[in-house]
Amino acid sequence: MIVYQYTTAGLYQSETEADESPLEPGVYLLPARTTPVAPPADVPAGRWPRWNGVAWELVNKPQAPAAPDPLAKLTAFLNENPDVAALIEQPAV
Repeated sequence: MIVYQYTTAGLYQSETEADESPLEPGVYLLPARTTPVAPPADVPAGRWPRWNGVAWELVNKPQAPAAPDPLAKLTAFLNENPDVAALIEQPAV
């Protein structure tokens, strides 16, 4: 039996197979965070199926935060720490 896995946040992850119970033929053992209900087949770009405990709903796909600019981060650090900037500006002996 095919079941559908979701993350702890309920976001669809993948499909897997549930094993039949060795003690009860015809009864399947569902792994944690799975449902036998299939997610929607057509998911628009920018959306992601999320299991709400009863049914799949489409939510906005999480976006990774933009990577900070390392030069801007260093400049801000040096502006906030003039003693470090002074050490860098001193000529090596």
